Amino acid sequence: MPFLFHRRPELAGLDRRARSDVRRLAWHFAQRHWTLHAPAFAWIVFVALHTRFGLVPDPRAYLLVTLGLFAAAVVVIRLHIAHYLRAARAIYDALGPASLDSIIRTRR
Repeated sequence: MPFLFHRRPELAGLDRRARSDVRRLAWHFAQRHWTLHAPAFAWIVFVALHTRFGLVPDPRAYLLVTLGLFAAAVVVIRLHIAHYLRAARAIYDALGPASLDSIIRTRR
């Protein structure tokens, strides 16, 4: 199950800091995939249709659709991160903690 990252075999044998580094590296890779942004695009289209044509006249229904698209976005993000965990772990094993600095270019 991709929503329980602590049970993923890619993160086995790592301490808390290393698991966090591998997840950050996987998130960095996932951000480059266009489907990650599909729920946000769907929400923008929904808001535009609602604003222009009154697609959903009931405020409660509008809120439910917005919450549904937010939940879909969370699921899509988690699935993308889970997809890239194996590659992130391989890079982390090869480069160590310096992989974050060399790939993401951030300093902590």
